[in-house]
Amino acid sequence: MKIAIVEDEHLAARELEKMLWSIRPNKIEIKAHLENVEQAVNYLSQHTVDLIFMDIHLGDGNSFEIFESLNIATPVIFTTAYDQYAIQAFKQCSVDYLLKPMDTDDLEAAMVKFETLFQEKESLDFTALQKSLNSLMSGDQYQERFMVSRGDRLSSLEAEKVAYFMADGKALYLFGFDGNRYLFDGTLTALENKLNPKSFFRINRKFMVSYPAIEDMHYYSKNRIKLNLKPNHAECIDAIVSQDRCSEFKKWINQ
Repeated sequence: MKIAIVEDEHLAARELEKMLWSIRPNKIEIKAHLENVEQAVNYLSQHTVDLIFMDIHLGDGNSFEIFESLNIATPVIFTTAYDQYAIQAFKQCSVDYLLKPMDTDDLEAAMVKFETLFQEKESLDFTALQKSLNSLMSGDQYQERFMVSRGDRLSSLEAEKVAYFMADGKALYLFGFDGNRYLFDGTLTALENKLNPKSFFRINRKFMVSYPAIEDMHYYSKNRIKLNLKPNHAECIDAIVSQDRCSEFKKWINQ
């Protein structure tokens, strides 16, 4: 059985490896220890394994970012320090988990589940998993103010004054209804945990938009929708709802 471990804590990865060898002697092969999102994306795009153990929080971001870059059908057992209520998200999405600190009995149970249920490598809905987890972890406590910068000046904008967020390479910008563009320290994936889902929707990998910022919209193709945002900036040409988010976007607009 070929296994990849995605874990940014070296000692935790080594301990998991030892536990796996103890319960499955001579039956597993650890193909890779991957410490961050970038390493995981690079490795998993070129190699195939039978099972992935994956920590949620990694050194360069959230492990769900891996699934935004790759279409992974490989079964995943998450390792997490989340409380028991948040763990229900994993159960609902048919993904097993190990609650840190791990013990051998829990690992054995997770492996048995994998061996009995996932040998067919059925596809898992990681988008549903992330939304369920975000909902449980947020406790409806959404961020109300955002620290931003323009040049050497710092400002704080209330959530209702935010029109949309746009990712540009490694930078993330906040566009306010005041017409200004601000540099914001964060990622779109992290923002999905902090923004009220009734007010904001991530339309593609680049844009997270607020409902009041949508001036009008029209079909861009059969399965995509083009948004005209306000305030209008040159970058808004990419404000197109991706095909895989279009159905959910319609539900969001119609709620």
